[in-house]
Amino acid sequence: MQKKGLKIFINTKIGSLDDPKGIAKDVSTIGHRGNGDYQIQIENDKDLEYIMSLIK
Repeated sequence: MQKKGLKIFINTKIGSLDDPKGIAKDVSTIGHRGNGDYQIQIENDKDLEYIMSLIK
């Protein structure tokens, strides 16, 4: 949790996530506090269903 929203790290290898909207950020080559190669920043509930489908 952060003031602006919620950061979620998806624990999957880079290149294996089908994200047509391009909201998942590649964090595989930078230091980060999380598990996985993708990061999603949730700031509102607009794309919540789409984000849940990425997590599943």
